[in-house]
Amino acid sequence: MHTIAVIGTGTWGCALASLLHSTGAEVLLWGRRQDMVDQLCEQRRHPRLGEHPLPPDLPMSADAEALGSAETLIWAVPTQHSRRVAQQLQPHLQTCQRVVSVSKGLEQGSLLRISQILAECLPAHDFWCLSGPSHAEEVIGGHPAGLVLAGSGPQGSELQQLLNRTPLRVYLGHDVLGVELAGALKNVIAIAAGCVDALNLGDNVKATLVTRGLAELRRLGRAAGCHEQTFAGLAGIGDLLTTCYSRHGRNRALGQALALGRSLEDFCTQTGTVPEGAWTAEAAVRLGERLAVELPIASQVASLLRGDTTVDQAITGLLAREAREEDL
Repeated sequence: MHTIAVIGTGTWGCALASLLHSTGAEVLLWGRRQDMVDQLCEQRRHPRLGEHPLPPDLPMSADAEALGSAETLIWAVPTQHSRRVAQQLQPHLQTCQRVVSVSKGLEQGSLLRISQILAECLPAHDFWCLSGPSHAEEVIGGHPAGLVLAGSGPQGSELQQLLNRTPLRVYLGHDVLGVELAGALKNVIAIAAGCVDALNLGDNVKATLVTRGLAELRRLGRAAGCHEQTFAGLAGIGDLLTTCYSRHGRNRALGQALALGRSLEDFCTQTGTVPEGAWTAEAAVRLGERLAVELPIASQVASLLRGDTTVDQAITGLLAREAREEDL
């Protein structure tokens, strides 16, 4: 019996499955594409995780029936594909299974968070989310990382102990809404941070951008009913800093590419991936409008991704905003 099934063979799914397996957990890595699972089984290496191999005895499968025996499901499916995969898997899952999401973003069109998507598709399951500053490249390399496990119910401490394996340090929280909104919007801010880096605008601008980006996270969270302290923690400022500064950040790399004149389509073709911030930017702006919250940085990023503005115009637009008191 596999205690944990990691659903999703992207970099984060592979990194988590590898680390949990190496620390003694019973883990199954599941992918929806048989060809990708076969490639991972044969090469024991994810193409975007560099020199870090997967454990030689880590079980992998593309058979949905294999998920039925797991006690805990770790959901590592990109947000935009989560609804389809959840609907596909629902007949094969058990209602007693706990679902822990590590996905980030807002679904385009519906503007739903991952917990809301899964609640619609897997309504009988207990849901938790795990988030914080944790790039897959560092986690699979065995570097320590601090995360917060957010949810409610009597199984919180048990889940925390299951996932709190050296070198992971897992804290327990209760604000699923705040953790998910922070995880979604920080990727959008990271695209702007990449633009700043590519244009060599300096430390002052970068610090201002990150600070004002945090203010946007907090404003949106406050209007949605989140706990204020969430944004001062690992899932808030912690994840925002990592995403905006790390060389591993795909959203930051997308911002760099856009500032250097490359298109979103060109970046995605070359890297073989779509950073979550590219999907989330427009959805975040729409959610802000629904909640009557102004998100100036996210709005400029969404406009840039649509091709409605240039990086220079976006910067000018932000600097030309009316002077006001510093709202936090």
